[in-house]
Amino acid sequence: MPDLLIHNARIWTGDAGAPRANSALVRDGRFAFVGDERAITPPAGAERVDARGRMLIPGLTDGHAHLLGAGFPLHGVDLKGAQSLDAVAQAVRERAAATAPGTWIRGTGWDQNLWPGAGFPHRATLDAVAPGHPVILTQTSGHCVWVNSAALRLAGIDDSTPAPFGGAIDRDAAGAATGILRDAASRLVEGIIPHPTRDERIAALSAAIARAHALGITGTHAMNVGRGEYQAMLALADSGRLAYRIRAFMTAERLDEWIERGMRTGDGGDMMRIGGVKFFTDGALGSLTAWMIEPYEGRDDIGLPMQPPEELESSVRRCIEHGLAPAIHAIGDRANRAALDILDRARGLAPEIPRRIEHAQLLTADDIPRFAALGVTASMQPIHATQDMAKVDREWGDRAAFAYAIASLARTGANIAFGSDAPVEDMNPLAGIHAAVTRRRADGEPPGGWRPAERVSATAALTAYTAGCARAVREDDRFGRIAPGYHADFTLLSDDLERIDAMEIAGMRAEMTYVGGQRVFARGE
Repeated sequence: MPDLLIHNARIWTGDAGAPRANSALVRDGRFAFVGDERAITPPAGAERVDARGRMLIPGLTDGHAHLLGAGFPLHGVDLKGAQSLDAVAQAVRERAAATAPGTWIRGTGWDQNLWPGAGFPHRATLDAVAPGHPVILTQTSGHCVWVNSAALRLAGIDDSTPAPFGGAIDRDAAGAATGILRDAASRLVEGIIPHPTRDERIAALSAAIARAHALGITGTHAMNVGRGEYQAMLALADSGRLAYRIRAFMTAERLDEWIERGMRTGDGGDMMRIGGVKFFTDGALGSLTAWMIEPYEGRDDIGLPMQPPEELESSVRRCIEHGLAPAIHAIGDRANRAALDILDRARGLAPEIPRRIEHAQLLTADDIPRFAALGVTASMQPIHATQDMAKVDREWGDRAAFAYAIASLARTGANIAFGSDAPVEDMNPLAGIHAAVTRRRADGEPPGGWRPAERVSATAALTAYTAGCARAVREDDRFGRIAPGYHADFTLLSDDLERIDAMEIAGMRAEMTYVGGQRVFARGE
């Protein structure tokens, strides 16, 4: 690999001691020099990249994504942004007309909050448009599915089927299943759907990675990875075709298997490595299964814990004791408190093992400082704030003052790692940075920003997508900065995040992406 000289750049290094530079030299996949180009004599034969005065940043990491799900083309029927029940029904009708009878129809992205009345749908709608197909449509939150009668029959779900712990089967006034299955109950149907093949998984991962490269992303903390996805990741890595940093957080459903196999956080190479194990405390806001201290506004329920807290604590402790880092999903304020309590009681176990809470979506004032005090990373997705603000205000009321409390957490010194939760939201990190900096949608709403006290600077947002993610997996000594000795993962942007108007960030794009000094994306090629 020849040396690589980047010059005529506005380099944001992420290194507080030397935050800006205009030139960098890459040798053997790492930065050998970062500074003023007048201070270096280019090596003979070095490849040159003229940045033309544009901003160069460390490679961006998506700190929380479902990589396999993000790669399946359109995830079946793409329902993202559908504005009515009729629009969803029409999309399913069209797919059914083009699909052999008896074949499963899958789709994702519906959100009843966008529809008139904001009510959850009924299986009868799907029965009418796809009577000859089992149908399963996943809500945008990923924590609720809508199925038709054929799918219920195949899964053996009838009006007397009890809901599993951590799930709910919605029923109408007559006691009949409506076709809405929440959290753990969704697995009753998901478990009978044919699994994708190994080659299909590899193709989906490759598609997701190609998309990530085009967005300036050089790595992902992949969440809830199962056996099949893990094997596909290994196959990509073993083939030498993986030019992407994957930190795999394995599904807790197979915790015993991972322990028996001797998996430990940090196992693997610089591209593919074990990150830890993903646990669930509760569900999601969109499915009204986020676990709350007080009931939802105008309701008498407090959501759902996914498993008894004592069982979750036992599993988390076993995870840590066997050298695996826990990543605990928590949306509601009660879920976050329960997760923090568990990590507090386990703070003496293997302190070298990192801890993190995924989403940290709604907190209380008392729990915000606990992240820094316990050394727990807040793994957050800022795009959720601007996409969910209307339902947050509606369902959580005044408690929303501590929803997506990014600035409040940052002031305590907590480590923050940003991600997208793709495919729940778009993987684009510039959209996430825009949301974090402005607390506004791309269309400018609301003026002044939603809960603007929680806005952060572009520098803080960039740090959360770079060094913050690296710190979350204890790799900040070699990733997340442009500095001598660090891996040469970097992204060339179309403009300078710190100089343009904040509302213009959403329109920016990645021009080039490099992983280990190798170019993996160039716009126009």
